[in-house]
Amino acid sequence: MTMNNKLSHISNILNDYFKEDKISKLIEKQENMSIDFISENQKFLSFSFDKQLSNRDFPKGLFPFFNRGEAGVCAFCDYIIFTEKAGQLYILLIELKKGKDNVTKQLNAGQCFAEYIISTLNRVYNANVKPQIRQISIRERHIKPKQKQKEIQYTNNFCTFSDSKFWLKKYLI
Repeated sequence: MTMNNKLSHISNILNDYFKEDKISKLIEKQENMSIDFISENQKFLSFSFDKQLSNRDFPKGLFPFFNRGEAGVCAFCDYIIFTEKAGQLYILLIELKKGKDNVTKQLNAGQCFAEYIISTLNRVYNANVKPQIRQISIRERHIKPKQKQKEIQYTNNFCTFSDSKFWLKKYLI
């Protein structure tokens, strides 16, 4: 399955309202945070639930099948970025935070959702896609103004962002 097919299939599965293939900033409106997103012509598909939902299109909310009264059930990371390098599909789960709140629940929820999308892709398109899933925490205190790009290091597929801009290609390792 080629790059265009993988991203195209993912795009076919996801509702258009929540996806973008061109972004210049990662934004967390509630935290009043943003960071430049640099794709350098790397094709990607961004998926975010941080959208204003109309009652007409989403009368029972984003997850109508979940009990919203249960803590953490509707938690979700800010972005899921689907992209590919050298035939390998990468899924970057990104959570932006100003304070010290834990990001694990939102990133783990994003991972469950990403795995469900890939399972759906494999079922619908009779494929066997096995992505590399990466969890990335972006905290305001780790955003460094104008510095040399640092090498990304993952520990158990998790890393804490520490840079001035989010360079997409750096995270595809």
